[in-house]
Amino acid sequence: MRCSVIIPNYNYGAFIGGAIQSVLNQSIPADEIIVVDDGSTDLSRSVIESFGSKIIPIFQENNGQASAISNGFMKATGDIILLLDSDDFFAPNKIEIIKELYSKNLDAKWVFHDLEEIDGKDIPHLKTITLDTNLITKINEQQSIQSGKLRYDAPATSGLSFRRDFMTDLFPLPTAQSIYISDHYIKFYALACGKGINLAQNLGGQLIHGNNLYTGQKEIATRAKIFVNTALALRKICPNTARFCNSLFVEGRASAMASSISENIRPIVTEYTAELSPLELLLIEAKTFLKTRRYRKSSSAK
Repeated sequence: MRCSVIIPNYNYGAFIGGAIQSVLNQSIPADEIIVVDDGSTDLSRSVIESFGSKIIPIFQENNGQASAISNGFMKATGDIILLLDSDDFFAPNKIEIIKELYSKNLDAKWVFHDLEEIDGKDIPHLKTITLDTNLITKINEQQSIQSGKLRYDAPATSGLSFRRDFMTDLFPLPTAQSIYISDHYIKFYALACGKGINLAQNLGGQLIHGNNLYTGQKEIATRAKIFVNTALALRKICPNTARFCNSLFVEGRASAMASSISENIRPIVTEYTAELSPLELLLIEAKTFLKTRRYRKSSSAK
């Protein structure tokens, strides 16, 4: 069973070296480490090139994280694909544990795991993890997500892995600037189309720092753009997730209104609503109105 690690990067020269090194330090080595730089303008290129033949570097013009992940996927030859954000890192024996889980669960199309949030001012370090079988949960959300609901809260990018042949139809990902099509699209597709495993152990670390796009002050505006883009793309490739996509779309529009960026997402809103039935559109407008009111009341109460 071959494992490929894909690390997309954009202007995280201060972190990318640590992410790569955490994969090189694995108890069982990755079969290939593919680092895709998305047109960085900082010191990223020199850091990436310093690893020489230990990694497979790809340098592309800036086209967004989705494009970077797609190019890494197209280059990958592993049976299992593991994703790692360039400002995160793997626990020392993550790949060993991931391989064991796939080997013992042949029907699992994906394996997700928890991430430890770490202050970006700290030196990232995770100890070797002892697999706790009591923390393994088999997940099957296919019927739930198709009915418009989702009970399982999947982790961020660095907690995702999947069988390559299971995800082939999803790639290449639709391109969108920044992170607005990436891990949400990937994990919602995985949940809608196949069974998987969640491991409630921290097999990786997620650095929290001032430049995170999906934390702190920027969270609501970022969520708005992610959700409307993801709803549009997912509904196109998985029509049976329409009800779930409508919920994502409502959340995205309400977040956009709450963060005053509605004009920024207008083209996506227009494209999405053009395909809706009159009843769907009426329900979405009503739900968006109510959710926006709740957001605004919540903000004014703080």
